[in-house]
Amino acid sequence: LGLSGKDIKENIQYSIEPTRNRFRAPREVTVVRDYDSFLSFTESLPVKADLFLYPINNPIDTLRSSLHFKVPMSFRDGQPESRVSPHRVPNICLGAIGIRTKVRLFFPRLSNPDRTDVELTFEEKKGLYEKGLLPVLRDLSPDTVTNWPVNYEGAQTRARKARGLYQYGTRPFQGARVKRFGWALADKLKEEFPWAEGMLFMCQMQGVKEAHQHLPDDLDRAEDALKNALSDFYYEDLMEEPHCYVDVGFELAEPGYAYQWRTDAHCQLLQEFTDLPLPRAQTLMKSRDATTDYSSGLIQLSGCRIPIPTPDATIVYFQAYTTDKALIQQKDGGRHGLSITGKAALEAEEPPYLNRLYDLYFDAKDNHDCAARVEVRIKLADAYMEPADFPLRLMRDSLCVFPRVDWWQWRLVRLTSIIRTLKLQNQGPPDLRFTSTALTLTAGLVWLANGLHSRPDDGSAARDLMCAILPLTHDYDVDGIQIVPRQHHVDNNDGLPFCAHGAFFLRDMVFPPIADVPRMTRTHVISHTSYKFFFGCDFNVLRNKFNPTAYIPRSSIPRTRVRTQKGMSKRHRADNPDPSPAFATLEYEAPPPPQDTGEDLPFDERLDLPPGLEEPFAITVTKHWNQFCSDVLQKCGNMKGNPMSPSHCRLSMHERLLVTEEIYRETNLAAIFTRVQWKRAHPVEWREAFDKFFPPPGTPPRLQPQNYPNMTYWMQWADMKRDTPAHIIDEIRTKYWGLFKQLYWIPKPYADRLWKYTEDSGFVTLPSTWRLAAPHVIINPGKPAPTWE
Repeated sequence: LGLSGKDIKENIQYSIEPTRNRFRAPREVTVVRDYDSFLSFTESLPVKADLFLYPINNPIDTLRSSLHFKVPMSFRDGQPESRVSPHRVPNICLGAIGIRTKVRLFFPRLSNPDRTDVELTFEEKKGLYEKGLLPVLRDLSPDTVTNWPVNYEGAQTRARKARGLYQYGTRPFQGARVKRFGWALADKLKEEFPWAEGMLFMCQMQGVKEAHQHLPDDLDRAEDALKNALSDFYYEDLMEEPHCYVDVGFELAEPGYAYQWRTDAHCQLLQEFTDLPLPRAQTLMKSRDATTDYSSGLIQLSGCRIPIPTPDATIVYFQAYTTDKALIQQKDGGRHGLSITGKAALEAEEPPYLNRLYDLYFDAKDNHDCAARVEVRIKLADAYMEPADFPLRLMRDSLCVFPRVDWWQWRLVRLTSIIRTLKLQNQGPPDLRFTSTALTLTAGLVWLANGLHSRPDDGSAARDLMCAILPLTHDYDVDGIQIVPRQHHVDNNDGLPFCAHGAFFLRDMVFPPIADVPRMTRTHVISHTSYKFFFGCDFNVLRNKFNPTAYIPRSSIPRTRVRTQKGMSKRHRADNPDPSPAFATLEYEAPPPPQDTGEDLPFDERLDLPPGLEEPFAITVTKHWNQFCSDVLQKCGNMKGNPMSPSHCRLSMHERLLVTEEIYRETNLAAIFTRVQWKRAHPVEWREAFDKFFPPPGTPPRLQPQNYPNMTYWMQWADMKRDTPAHIIDEIRTKYWGLFKQLYWIPKPYADRLWKYTEDSGFVTLPSTWRLAAPHVIINPGKPAPTWE
């Protein structure tokens, strides 16, 4: 029901009609105007604040994403300037102003058809550093240039960290001389390199809207806010520049509600804020550059992003969106929000990311309102005057309003369906899990999960996926069609994916009990090339990785199987335990260890007394007893030859590091073991077991056995017997024996090893149906038979 909108028991297909929640006045709407970002392309550097220069630039700061407008640049001498998207021009980040503003250099004459990357080459960066930055700094700031390496290789050496990564530090340059620095740098580079002709400075300030909010109808406050936003720049100079832009935003919100844009209102919004004629607005809405960002998988609700490619236009870019994405916003791998990969969906029964996302949505339903925003990228000279208002009639025509709880619960319902389906898939047998129909559904679930809070992917692999998981239609004029029909679609009468019932509902699937692993019906599946996009490899590699026939991958080993502690056992986690009452009367002052603190020795060679030497002896003995309790279970092993079988002991390694004697008083062995062989010990056998765990003084050392030498407590016991008087050891053993007699069970210790697992007719096996190897334990002679519950 949550994935397809279909109630198979009642044979009902549900539809979602969010426009029933359209905006109806009166409402207590708060409308705020703000300035979100600033962009400028200039021949000089109009900065009056301190500039922090990068000796080595971070490639992440190189502009590679679209700014949604074009700038005239000079590519050849004697040719007119050409309008070009800046992110397609070679550029480098020169420095930063504060934490929100980057300054970049653009070199249009480095552009050529054979160049594949806008990142400058090593030689170009070397020339910029040695023939541009350093000479200018020597002229303008000779007192600070001593902090700069003498060449670019030296700057790289200083910035390179131990593992080969770089630390991209900055060097400050005084704000009063930045403008002069810009002119001098441009002149010097043009003098040295022909490719520096036509160079432009770009300043980009981002993410400052909360600091510059004001009421829409207050022009004085609007201009003051704009001047404040641009306080690091020469404001009057920028006003005269032709290629300076500001993002002006309107934010509409109401406490306790989620505001969402209607898909059918995009054209009206665009026309209202840009004053474009209706035919022109409709044409832009249908252009390839316009994008529709569906909200929470509902096709009647969406934002939009629309470039306005008109030369000398006042407004060059328009977008409408909502703030619910703020909870997961993060730039990563070309995406602007958190996401899950197909690989992550396969690696755990319930992917941890989706569970964290569920918790985030659950908390948001009580605390996070959703505001609706529109932003226009407008020329700076007009920014404080236009646009000036958001009329009520436009709210009625363009908004839907939902109670906050309802909005987030819709996402919770969808996410719960995705998590439960993935869990059913990942719990199923591998032979059914790694089939084309099951993996197609997995890719669809990943696509749906990422589309809950981000724009659903519509690349080539995603279009292939939509054809496999969404309903298909031959009516190319239907609302909600997801692939624009081309002539070859029409000629072939291809079915194209669409949203039939108001949301991204999947078409028919097969669920348990019909199939052990949920899957799509055998109609369409994704192509082999799409597997690499969603899962990082093709179908055969994916199947062999997660379900190989020649070996068992470590990733398939269940978490109930704890890796055997082969080396020395780990230290018990109770670092500062209270002394056990059984040892309260023990008193012994151990002699101090060797020391040499002579002043003639270097400090690091002096043998000082270790910290904690004054520890009470009762605590020392308590730690040793706790270590014994932990070490015994740390050495409990696994089934040989069956890596998929759970460990003999149910406790995780972390739990084994925390156990005390209480675990050995447990009568329900099923709480400790997956399988076990037990027998009631004879009193003599119980005493012999104690003597094997704590050999008395004078016991000759045995030939190196298994387990014992790798148990910390056992080696500590040998040291105690060597360094402590015999009468103290006898007293400790007496105390230990008193505790040992109170235990209910203990491993049956053998002379050559601690744990044995072979079948033995002298033991009783639990559970009774088990007939293979299991650990041997003995029960205290005076205790009843164990339980298995």
